[in-house]
Amino acid sequence: MTVFNKEFVMNLVNEINEPCISIYLSTEAAREGNFQKSTIKLKNYLSEAKSILMDEWDYKKAEVEKLLKPAYKLVDDINFWHHHEKALALFISPEKFDYVRLNNSIKEELSVSKYFYIIPLLFELLSDSKYYILALSKNSNRFFEANNHNINRLKKYEVDESLDDYLNYKGDSRDIQHHSHKVSSTNTIFHGRGVINQTEEEDLSKYLKSIDKSIRAALKNGEKPLILYCDQALYHYYKKISSYDHIFDSFINGNPENLNPNEIHQRTSEILYNHIKKQKEKIIEEFKELKGISRTKLDIKLIIPDAYYSKVDSLFIDGKRSLEGYFDQNRNKVHMIQKGKESYDLFNYAAILTLRNGGDVYVLKENVPDDINIEALNRY
Repeated sequence: MTVFNKEFVMNLVNEINEPCISIYLSTEAAREGNFQKSTIKLKNYLSEAKSILMDEWDYKKAEVEKLLKPAYKLVDDINFWHHHEKALALFISPEKFDYVRLNNSIKEELSVSKYFYIIPLLFELLSDSKYYILALSKNSNRFFEANNHNINRLKKYEVDESLDDYLNYKGDSRDIQHHSHKVSSTNTIFHGRGVINQTEEEDLSKYLKSIDKSIRAALKNGEKPLILYCDQALYHYYKKISSYDHIFDSFINGNPENLNPNEIHQRTSEILYNHIKKQKEKIIEEFKELKGISRTKLDIKLIIPDAYYSKVDSLFIDGKRSLEGYFDQNRNKVHMIQKGKESYDLFNYAAILTLRNGGDVYVLKENVPDDINIEALNRY
């Protein structure tokens, strides 16, 4: 299994070997212990893919069995199904076999096409709820990885020291959700403690830098947000010394020392949920405002040629929609047909072309205006 991120999606986008088989499968039953239901579903999709490959792609039985063999191995692998994510996506081509686990519910479907079906992945990227939590208190520092369903402590990245080892610190015991604002850069003030002196400030800096260095081994150069749960002054001081670019401005102001992981998860997940919700609302409003200007197009027959020739800067797609057809590159024309190996989902193809040529693609399924199935903003 590969880590799910934009790089993974781009590897699928750039696949040139066909056929490309995409399988999206709910694993809700497996999460509840009904592994057989999930394995039967996968087996049925593989059987359907086998028929399509033999009937439409002229594959021989032995060729199909070789292509699908890695996926069939997963059917009876009981350890493979012991996971808590809501969905599974598998991708198979003559040169590739990979899969990712997804945190959001998905529509179950099979695609056998010239291209991998990536629309559900693009929705998942925009709705991705994976994040890190750094809980700082007087006597401990705890580091977690979480999503909207689970939390996992990453103890090996924690520092075996406390603030007591550096200064006589007293934190705020209240739990208040805050948005970052500027504080004095010359004085560091802790609730109940007053202004700390220069020596203590240097010691505090060493302590926080030690923590930052340790957790950066987990953060690496990733893009997952880091949410802090700590005293307000600690938050601002940590953000000042950290080189990680994805620390959230919103944080929980309080003392997490006596909270269990589930309580920390509950209080921090609200911050991420609100962030994702606002991000989606902003995207919808921006595309609504752009509709009608000279650089935007709403017709798939016009969008695909533009995307093919690198004109599309950003693309908005209603993830509930699909449209079958193909693009004749020689005649620069989109044809609408329903069946056969030459056809594919045109919305998915427009997304692939846009991403290949350095554009951005946004897939949403909720609160999408009725009159927008797909909208492209061109570079010129």
